[in-house]
Amino acid sequence: MKFKQIIQRLFAFKKQSPASPQNKIPADKSEKMQKVMAMLANTQEVELTCDEVFAVLDQFVEMAARGEDVSQLMPLIQQHLDMCEDCREEYKILESIVQSAT
Repeated sequence: MKFKQIIQRLFAFKKQSPASPQNKIPADKSEKMQKVMAMLANTQEVELTCDEVFAVLDQFVEMAARGEDVSQLMPLIQQHLDMCEDCREEYKILESIVQSAT
């Protein structure tokens, strides 16, 4: 399957004639497509899965709370958090717990 077809399937684009006035991409789908394209542009040769990040997220949060440069010490975790909303949300929750405990 070609990349364009994958994107079209992902966002459920309907084929329409080029002259059709309804050929515009809805704003919400356009925004999603821009996010996906940005994520694809930022992919790295080596990346971690959400499970791999979650396994060390507590350590990452504690290091950050101590003021350590976590982006230098754990760059793959930082890259993943920059890209993944779900893991970033987990990070923020853990961060707030650690901050409230200190």
